[in-house]
Amino acid sequence: MFFVLFFSVLLGYLIVRQYQKVSRLPPGPISLPLIGNLPQIIYYLWSTGGIVSTLDLFRKRYGNIFTLWVGPIPHVSIADYETSHEVFVKNAGKYADKFHAPVMRDVRNDIGVLITNGDHWQEMRRFSLQAFRNMGVGKDIMETRIMEELDARCSDIDKLATNGVTITHASEFFDLTVGSIINSILVGKRFEEDTKHEFLKIKETMDASFETFSPFDMTAPVWFLKTFFKHRYDKIWSAQETAKNFAAAEAIKRVESIKSGKYVIDENNLQDYTDAFLLKIQKEGESKDFNIETLKTMIIDLWMTGQETTTTTLISGFNQLLLHPEVMIKAREEILKITENGSRHLSLTDRTSTPYVNAVIGEIQRHASILNVSFWKINKEFTYMGGHPVDAGALVTSQLSALHVNETVFKNPQEFNPERFIRDGKLLQKVIPFGVGKRNCLGESLAKAELYLIFGNLLLRYKFEQHGKLSTTELMPYSAGKRPFKLEMKFVKI
Repeated sequence: MFFVLFFSVLLGYLIVRQYQKVSRLPPGPISLPLIGNLPQIIYYLWSTGGIVSTLDLFRKRYGNIFTLWVGPIPHVSIADYETSHEVFVKNAGKYADKFHAPVMRDVRNDIGVLITNGDHWQEMRRFSLQAFRNMGVGKDIMETRIMEELDARCSDIDKLATNGVTITHASEFFDLTVGSIINSILVGKRFEEDTKHEFLKIKETMDASFETFSPFDMTAPVWFLKTFFKHRYDKIWSAQETAKNFAAAEAIKRVESIKSGKYVIDENNLQDYTDAFLLKIQKEGESKDFNIETLKTMIIDLWMTGQETTTTTLISGFNQLLLHPEVMIKAREEILKITENGSRHLSLTDRTSTPYVNAVIGEIQRHASILNVSFWKINKEFTYMGGHPVDAGALVTSQLSALHVNETVFKNPQEFNPERFIRDGKLLQKVIPFGVGKRNCLGESLAKAELYLIFGNLLLRYKFEQHGKLSTTELMPYSAGKRPFKLEMKFVKI
């Protein structure tokens, strides 16, 4: 009898406490103590077929700002551009800290730029942005680098052509192009045909580290994983270490060459990010922020942000263009006009003169919307968002996948229609694939340059035809990020 009474009192207390917490948050489905909305989330993931459709369903039911309890922790999703801008741009300083999976913080030792907060993250971001600016990211020198890589890949494609036609996997072409660009920026090494295997090994290890990580790993305490799932913890740690060491192999060779006197950093002519980082160490000595282990972690962090998202967007984009050839034709006509019938390559300086190409890339990014689930920020004090109270301790995010399919922002969101941005020029600002606020993508300016130059100049050089099936079906609808579709296509030389 005592235990029944005790259990009843405890349950009543938990229900009242849960109700009090819910009253200090935006609306959402009815949540239970301790387990929150996990039953509803699991059911709707199964019934709707994925994360994006589940989030969109909750948005339609509860509004553009809604709360889902993942276990005992409330997650507030914002699927409205104006509120996202108000919260994460105008009040950016309040939302600089991300929620990071405990196991990732453990295996990364709280270093780098992706899985850190506080002073170290700020120092790494500030240094990296300055290093990229010094290397010409967003300027003519970066355009030259991108075009060199694109020219090299196109040369490989042309060598394989039969009667002017080459059939290839889009992933291999774009992976190698983008991977070579980011690798040359980070460690000064391009991937040629005879070193392609090195790139494939880096990509393979990164994919392995990505695929070993599950939602269970995101929430489980480190001690719990180490005690009851040590094999899984060791697998995650090993995948991360292998990817980091492969990506940073050239940087480590550079360190050894400097020690032996075979390589000297020219302060007035830094070759890459590794030069900039090692020069900082040479001048000031190793510190808790600037040391060789941090350099290795920064390289894999920048590899991941600079490679996967851009490649996936390019593959998704050409898949859409093959599904909508009239869009491809119209974009090519605009490019031909601007480049005087293809007498020169499309340049970054042409962006203001190519409104339709800009609209096409914007629509591609909206549809690709690489993150199924956006990164969560920590709300440290009670506040209001879009008129709703949000308690301290809640996790908040601009839920980009739900925002990009919000029919109140983008009419008929499932349609691929670049004309929407021609009709409303301000609408393009509401496509925010790189996030908003202080924690937006570090490589945003590089990615934008790559997308414009690669899409534009490929359309200038080739006609594209499908080879095999086309599909817009999400390959991994239950994962945190999208994976590229297995697309084969024909490059037809113009």
